Amino acid sequence: MKLINNSLNIISCIVIMFIVSSCANLKVIEHSASQKPSWIYGIEKNYLIGEGTGSNYNEAKYNALQMVKEKIVSSVAQSISFEQNIKVNETRYKKAIEFLEEYTSKTTSKTGNRSYLQGISLSKVTDYYWEKQRVNRVEKVFYYIKYPFTDSDIQLLIKEWEEQEEQLSLRLDTLKFSKNRHKTIESIIAEIEELQYLSGFFVDQRKTTADISIKNLENKLNAIQIVPEVDSLGFYKYFLMLGEDSIKTMQKPKLSSNCAKIQEINASNQYACIKYEYDECFVEDDNFLDISYLFEEWNLNHIASFDVSLKKISIENKNDISFSSVNKGVFKKDHTIKCHFTIRSKSPVPFTIDKIELVPQLCKRNCAQDYNYRNYPLIIIENVNKHFSGKGNHSFEVQVSIPKSQSKQWASRNGLSTKISGKIHYSSTESNESKIHEFSDLEYYTNW
Repeated sequence: MKLINNSLNIISCIVIMFIVSSCANLKVIEHSASQKPSWIYGIEKNYLIGEGTGSNYNEAKYNALQMVKEKIVSSVAQSISFEQNIKVNETRYKKAIEFLEEYTSKTTSKTGNRSYLQGISLSKVTDYYWEKQRVNRVEKVFYYIKYPFTDSDIQLLIKEWEEQEEQLSLRLDTLKFSKNRHKTIESIIAEIEELQYLSGFFVDQRKTTADISIKNLENKLNAIQIVPEVDSLGFYKYFLMLGEDSIKTMQKPKLSSNCAKIQEINASNQYACIKYEYDECFVEDDNFLDISYLFEEWNLNHIASFDVSLKKISIENKNDISFSSVNKGVFKKDHTIKCHFTIRSKSPVPFTIDKIELVPQLCKRNCAQDYNYRNYPLIIIENVNKHFSGKGNHSFEVQVSIPKSQSKQWASRNGLSTKISGKIHYSSTESNESKIHEFSDLEYYTNW
């Protein structure tokens, strides 16, 4: 016990020495009056006391005025917050402070751009006092102001708050019951932003009403569609539609494509016409125009597919190929072979097969390994000159003469595993377009 008392005595001595030392280092080097006025220490009825510090007079004076503003805001906000529910009370208090301090929202500016705190200025101060202190060679200014603020001032601000709340409530009712047939996308977004402000402002059932209205407008945005009027290869015209009504926007569409080159965009606020080139697009690809409208919190995206097979040729060969001998025994050196093909055209455009190249492959060991297949000499069939009408499957035969020694090597009659690869050269009969289709790993059969 004695030890504890001694420890407390030591601590007390240290604290006293620190205070004495601090006071010894603090010095008032300038002041506005010989004595500090009594009002800076307490509360006077119908007055607020503001205190500010700074490295110079202006900074300290500004901070003192800011303290007065904070006290006004806090006292008015406390008077506004009267609900019994603690959570609601705290929320309403915060909203009142935000309302009084900022009051710069788009919504409130429409209903009356009155800044409640603009009238608070140093010209209304009834008394002041300042002094400059030096502590450990650091100088600091302390500034005090006596500002008139009565109960009637509080009631005036509360009245303005209530008027503003009533105006916002009326605005909410207008938006809630609005059957506005929106003409523009921007008007829907602006209404959502206004309702979002109201939802943040209110803390009672009106907040729920605002949130429901926001959801309804968001559903309306999501119902907007790009509806084509003309969709032909190289040209696309569309309207922006909300249900059965057209809707406008000031924003221009953003366009991209997997292959097309955009030549021209003629966009009004309601529709757009797009011209594009498709020379570099392939029939085999899924070709499209990507049309977008990008807003800050909502996007509209539309994929317009187009089929270049209407103008461009494309064939494929996925069927097995068979070879048959034409009077093999009567030829001493060359072997005349008839080749049987079935191809498929993806395009309605008529085309001609000009040339075929074939590489037979034969496996004699482990045919599960591709490297065990041996390539035999290339077979070239020139001047095929086979014409076809367009889309669909087409079967045909061509003849070619090859040395007997070669045809004997890759014959399939021994039941060995066989493959064939090659190229088909073909061209459009309507344009100068020429293409080559490559195939591989097809089965082939011979009758010798």
